[in-house]
Amino acid sequence: MLVDTAVWAWIGTLAMVAGTIPPLWTWYSRSSETGESHAVYYATLAGVTGVAALAYLAMALGVGTLSTAAGEIEVVRYVDWLVTTPLLLLYLGLLARPSRGVLAGLIGIDVVIIAGGIVAAATAGTVSWVAFGVAGVAYLGLVYGLLVALPRSASAEGDRVRAVFGTLRNITVVLWTLYPVVWLLAPTGFGLLTPATEMLVFVYLDVVSKVGFVVVAVAGADALDSLGDRDEFTAVDAADPGAEEHTTVLGDD
Repeated sequence: MLVDTAVWAWIGTLAMVAGTIPPLWTWYSRSSETGESHAVYYATLAGVTGVAALAYLAMALGVGTLSTAAGEIEVVRYVDWLVTTPLLLLYLGLLARPSRGVLAGLIGIDVVIIAGGIVAAATAGTVSWVAFGVAGVAYLGLVYGLLVALPRSASAEGDRVRAVFGTLRNITVVLWTLYPVVWLLAPTGFGLLTPATEMLVFVYLDVVSKVGFVVVAVAGADALDSLGDRDEFTAVDAADPGAEEHTTVLGDD
């Protein structure tokens, strides 16, 4: 069983490494050919799969496992999610360009969800289920933000941007919703899945939700051209409808 778990972790490592190539290659190609690299966008995408590749490498080598009262947990997996899920939200934000408060709020909720998952996995009994419940409620707030708050901003960015954003947003919502289901079925919850099967399912979900996200984003890279000649994050204070639009520059092409 341990060998099977390591094998799936190695497969996850290779998949994430492969997923890091498209954004880096497209970044290099666009920069060389047109001088417009959209660096922040491609760096964000490469960071998602790059960090995940390192996390899976650690799991494949047996690094990052912590023994707790509830059993052994792959701490590095949660560290991976703690870094990569905000990066995925950041990319959606770079496309939709909501107010900085909205994006910061979504990332903050995301951190609460991951933290709740860590506590739920590391504890047992009532504390574990309460932590899982808190994370679940927070996730409902995150879904609301993805389905309602961000689309309002994306609607002002043009048809192509809306189309790419909508596809990436839907991938994120559908697949992220499956993670707590797997958590419940795995040894962390009701124990209906073996550790090897849990690793298999998480690898599959991670590959589709991260590599799939990156591939779709790179395929829709033409949408970036309609966002202007500079990689800027346009923010309007949602709390003040009369606020003037202001722009925070994240990077130059």
